[in-house]
Amino acid sequence: MLIDLHVHSHHSRGGTLAPRDALRRAKEAGLDGVAFTDLNTLDGLDEIRAAGRDEGLLALVGVEVSTDRGHYLCFFPDPSKVPAPPQAFGSATPWPVRDVLAKVRALGGVAVAAHPYDKTIDRPSGDFIFTLEGLAAIEGLNARVTAAANDLAVEAADHMTLPCTGASGAHASLDEIGKAATLFRDPVTSEADLVAQLKAGTVFCVAMGVTPQPASAGDRRERRDDRGGHGHRGGHGGGHGGRREGGGNRGGHRDRGGRR
Repeated sequence: MLIDLHVHSHHSRGGTLAPRDALRRAKEAGLDGVAFTDLNTLDGLDEIRAAGRDEGLLALVGVEVSTDRGHYLCFFPDPSKVPAPPQAFGSATPWPVRDVLAKVRALGGVAVAAHPYDKTIDRPSGDFIFTLEGLAAIEGLNARVTAAANDLAVEAADHMTLPCTGASGAHASLDEIGKAATLFRDPVTSEADLVAQLKAGTVFCVAMGVTPQPASAGDRRERRDDRGGHGHRGGHGGGHGGRREGGGNRGGHRDRGGRR
């Protein structure tokens, strides 16, 4: 199954997408489902559930949590039973990343490091993720992020022996949906299934409708600058415009159809 694991609705600050419209676009793009991960909120749960029923497409709910060291996609077996982030993680922000990861695990959930080398956000995690325990995966392919930043994320996943996920990262444009997704080895019908497969590592990042191209000289320079003095770790993932084809450990690289 192909699921976009990182889509923002109008419930995110700066987001404009209606869940119903995002699901229609996902269906047109050939996706089997969408996980809505609004920033620091689960407020869209009821609307997203209703949109999924009306559109006949799997509509899952998670949350993208902003911490003092990067952003993390957090998924729970039953999001309806999860407290609002300020209640779960405390009123003082930014939330300490280790506290967030510990709380997510305590609630039975999983966390994925989202676009860890994206310099456009405040306090990106970067190589700090190497010091963290309890991550289920790393977002190795985000269609909104540069090829250089995605390459570094894939290298980090290789170094940490974690699988890579893929997603559009869509915020305000329906056209962003359908450029990248996560391939799940087994059927997913609920958040509980999603959490189980992320824990098992049976997921792969997939570029959709994109012919990978070598990174430009500027991107290669950015890769070196982003690393901040650290050497090369793991395999290199080519790409262009923040998109790369297939990726991650635990099963190797996959194309659009999931073939090795």
